[in-house]
Amino acid sequence: MQGMDYVYAVWQEKSFSAAARKLFVSQPALSASVRKVEKELGLPIFDRSTSPLQLTDAGRAYIDAAERIFHIKKDLKSYCDDLAGLESGTLQLGGTNFFASCFLPPMIEAFSQRHPHIALSVIESDSADLFNKLMTEELDIIVDSGIYDEALYETIPFYQDHILLSVPAALPINEKFAAYRMTRQDILMGRHLEARMPAVPLSAFAETDFLILGKGNDMYRRSKKLFQHNGFTPCVRLYLNQLMTAYHMARQGLGATFLTDTLVRLSAPNEALVYYKLDDEEAQRQIFLAVKRKGYRTKAMQGFVKSSLALYRSED
Repeated sequence: MQGMDYVYAVWQEKSFSAAARKLFVSQPALSASVRKVEKELGLPIFDRSTSPLQLTDAGRAYIDAAERIFHIKKDLKSYCDDLAGLESGTLQLGGTNFFASCFLPPMIEAFSQRHPHIALSVIESDSADLFNKLMTEELDIIVDSGIYDEALYETIPFYQDHILLSVPAALPINEKFAAYRMTRQDILMGRHLEARMPAVPLSAFAETDFLILGKGNDMYRRSKKLFQHNGFTPCVRLYLNQLMTAYHMARQGLGATFLTDTLVRLSAPNEALVYYKLDDEEAQRQIFLAVKRKGYRTKAMQGFVKSSLALYRSED
């Protein structure tokens, strides 16, 4: 099976040198192993005249067969782990930087207390890559929000957070909205969830510089919708990759941004930002666990979902 693993790594990396680094083997040894597989197959697997490497017709058939074999091996291993009664096995988890930082730690702790012998691993990436890894079974469960293909993935909602307009406290525009303005302490007390707390008109901040998360992020899509619903195109000072980065940039006074009440509650006490409630469906987002719709659900996966739901329902 080593030859198959080597071929698959070359295909994933689209490069012999990159695959060799990933596998911690020398490039000559890797090349020799791949040539041996090609000799046994009787046809080349890779078109070496292209950059990056491309698969030949035989190569595509080989990779398809390899993936089926890998899935069979994974399912067999999972089944045997289940026979051991959650006393052994692995669980691969994924999330964006924000979800992996804010939600996975308590979930992992709750699960590990019940099942200490399950080996856990975590991958942080963007949503598109996480869902792709879920489909190829490189991941078992991811934490995410936003849009997904219902035909391919099943989601289990467990938490709802709320998006707030977050504005540097020093900006003069805040003086106009004293009745709408909230501090971090107000968010901790849940004032933004009270019906009597008024929502700020976002259009009033049309001349304010904004810090926005980039394309591919659920917050980018939501921000775009919020601006559209309020009839203006924002002046974007910076596009950023992470919600926590937007928080720190806003704290430095570089512009307004959209933050979640979860992040605000977990952040260190400060008076550099003020917060405003938004009256828009895009300001409410459901956080969920996602799994591949078709595929074997291990007891470890089922146990992780069960303990996570119990954890957050106990906090309601």
